[in-house]
Amino acid sequence: MKKAWLVVDMTHDFLAEDGALTCGTPGQAAATSLVARLENAYQDGDLIIFANDAHAPDDAEFALWPVHAVTGTKGAELYGELHEFYVTHQGDNVRYLPKTKYDAFFGTDLETQLREAGIDEVILAGVCTSICCYATASGAYYRGYKVKFVPEGMADLTIEAHEFAMRQMQNVLKAEAI
Repeated sequence: MKKAWLVVDMTHDFLAEDGALTCGTPGQAAATSLVARLENAYQDGDLIIFANDAHAPDDAEFALWPVHAVTGTKGAELYGELHEFYVTHQGDNVRYLPKTKYDAFFGTDLETQLREAGIDEVILAGVCTSICCYATASGAYYRGYKVKFVPEGMADLTIEAHEFAMRQMQNVLKAEAI
């Protein structure tokens, strides 16, 4: 089975203490725990895609949420060790995918990239579990991909939202926690 890792919104604005929509310490711990898994995935030849919010300064989403992840700002940059991983490994198997909606498939070429690479299984990690991760898991499920997720590589604005979303992924999307 060919696998792709979809790492969602692990950026400064979602993880750093001063981030606009930070998940705080749980998000930072999720990012740290993910690095070793991504190193292994890279060594195994898995496709790794960092799917991150990349908003224009006047994005309509800012009527719902505080201004965050504006393209070209610190808030839109990958956080900490994940930034270093990306810089070190970027290329054919490690990619960056800008997105403007919760679902990383919506309005992007993610499905095309996965189909061209022969992917049939996606492994999700990132933030926020109940928003962009769940929407992306749904998008993958609707397109026929086997969906797995990494609980310790995910976080949300509250623990309750995180736990609810993981149960929903398992119960509704039949996703597997790994």
